[in-house]
Amino acid sequence: MPIVHHAVRLSSPKGFGRRVPPAPLGVALKQVDAAVRRSVLMAFEGRSVTAGRPRAWFNAACDIRLVDVEGNADTTLHFEAPELGEAAAELYLQAELWPTRPPPGWTGFDVLAGVLQDVGDGNPDSERFDRPLLQHLAHFGRLLDAGFDALRVEEHRTGVPGEAVLDRATVETARKLSASTPRAQAVRIAGLLDMVRVSTQSFAIKLDDGEEIRGVLTAGSVDAAGVLLNRRVLVHGRAVYRPSGRILRLDAERIEDGEGVSGFWSRIPKPIFGRRIDPRALYRPQTATTGVGAIFGRWPGDETDEEFDQAIKELS
Repeated sequence: MPIVHHAVRLSSPKGFGRRVPPAPLGVALKQVDAAVRRSVLMAFEGRSVTAGRPRAWFNAACDIRLVDVEGNADTTLHFEAPELGEAAAELYLQAELWPTRPPPGWTGFDVLAGVLQDVGDGNPDSERFDRPLLQHLAHFGRLLDAGFDALRVEEHRTGVPGEAVLDRATVETARKLSASTPRAQAVRIAGLLDMVRVSTQSFAIKLDDGEEIRGVLTAGSVDAAGVLLNRRVLVHGRAVYRPSGRILRLDAERIEDGEGVSGFWSRIPKPIFGRRIDPRALYRPQTATTGVGAIFGRWPGDETDEEFDQAIKELS
């Protein structure tokens, strides 16, 4: 199996170099491994988290190995990773379902680099990430708090080595995109079952207006839906959205015969729960003229009720 070398460079104001302390190194290795795995799953299945036992192709595609640690000021971690076209060969023999499926010569690090690029650009309509993946990238703040100020992933997407950067700006953008993503909501959607992919539990339905929605069956085996291929079906599940508010995928609980189901159900549902509120956006520091500071020490304490009411009106 073709193996590709990737360097992950960690910069630190402390200049750890190759003599990096175990604790921050452990955080870096754990975070990078999880980020690669989530990014690869997102690229092939349209979701970054799944339940159950990982499939063989996924374990092979994410089989990255640390082979060396070096550096002077920066700490450089050297990895080897398999080409996805070889590790997940069975998927490349099938028609493409997710438009984010990477070229066969890419590795998991190249996929992660694409995710970092879209997050860094603040792309609210990207198909490269969902909310759980954004939350994981936001957790890289722990790595930055451990003594590093940036992580740079060597990638070869254009054929020329480059670096994708994850720093505090990337972490903050990931948090904002996560907070702006509408909540998933229960839906029923009717359409033509256009494609079924057993290897990734994926499917696609075509709406009455010709638009296609991709989905993942979260319970049972999508193989059972094969008998409904090219027929009208009714999908019960949850619509998952992008930060832009456009639908990203359907997380289906079941797919059933939809013969005779009204065209009313063959449309993309708009998010009704809105975007999440970032609690930090509600924080307002108190000063001498705001919050308690605006009233503390301003009342003598022996005022009448009428004087108290008047003071409140003047402060409001």
